[in-house]
Amino acid sequence: MRVTMQDGSTPDLQQVSSAIGQIGNYVGLLRERIRMLEAVIENFPGGISLYDSNNQMVLCNDQQKALLDYPDELFYSGFPTLEELFRFNARRGEYGPGDVEEHVRRRLALVRERRPHQYERVRPNGTVLEVRGMPIAGGGFVTTYVDVTEQRRNQELIAHLAHHDTLTDLPNRKLLADRLQMAIAGSARGGLMAGHFLDIDHFKPVNDTLGHRAGDELLVAIAGRLLSSVRGNDTVARIGGDEFAIVQTAIRARADAGVLAQRLIDQITRPFEIAGRQVEVGVSIGIAFAPLDGSTTDELLAKADDALYRSKAQGRCRYSYFGAKSAAA
Repeated sequence: MRVTMQDGSTPDLQQVSSAIGQIGNYVGLLRERIRMLEAVIENFPGGISLYDSNNQMVLCNDQQKALLDYPDELFYSGFPTLEELFRFNARRGEYGPGDVEEHVRRRLALVRERRPHQYERVRPNGTVLEVRGMPIAGGGFVTTYVDVTEQRRNQELIAHLAHHDTLTDLPNRKLLADRLQMAIAGSARGGLMAGHFLDIDHFKPVNDTLGHRAGDELLVAIAGRLLSSVRGNDTVARIGGDEFAIVQTAIRARADAGVLAQRLIDQITRPFEIAGRQVEVGVSIGIAFAPLDGSTTDELLAKADDALYRSKAQGRCRYSYFGAKSAAA
């Protein structure tokens, strides 16, 4: 066979050899780039998959198969289509309850919009995945999955520690202020709420005699009794040392706060078993009301604190309303 160039000339062997060499170089470069791409895909810190313009999967790394628990049989006939993958996930409960075909239809409709997306998906096993999808030129798209479970747990732990007492796990002063502000706002719409300031009587002698570890054990036990005495919508907080506070919401009358205060006194005056010994303490309580005594957190806390000191001055182990006489246990 004779090869003729476009200009009618006949290439010599050197020209043919040079052309073949250039093609070989391009093929080698292409193979190298493919190897680099495969290395990137397999070493990506998460799952990655690629779909063509017909929503046919053309690539799925091992990390994604492991992360999403894809069984081998899903790939027996080659890569699945996106519709088949949606249906597989819907049937095994990945998208929560509901009709399988409705799950598939809704997700295919979103795919047709070809919009970049990012969201978090919680798998039935509790794994939290950060999912990102990006359309690619010419149709199709690439999707990545990264396990952020530990990261989210750490974030939740940090947020919890920022708002809770490390010893008793009760809300701290910061969270108390937020809850109190919400309760005051609710009282402004026609309700009534009470802020209780509590100081544990005779705590220091226990701490000095039995040691700080026993003192901490006692504080934890006190926190448990306080929690058992309130409703689920009330807040018990530790604001420092042996001081606690309670936000009592949605009460009908001032007397409701007195009923709770007496219940708290009855609970705390019962003996505690601490470090192998019976320990007895008491509690003094000051109570202020919103909107009757104040409409801001600072104002209400200051007046509850004033009522608390009246209780302590009049013999301890009793409760006082702001601006009124105390009631002994």
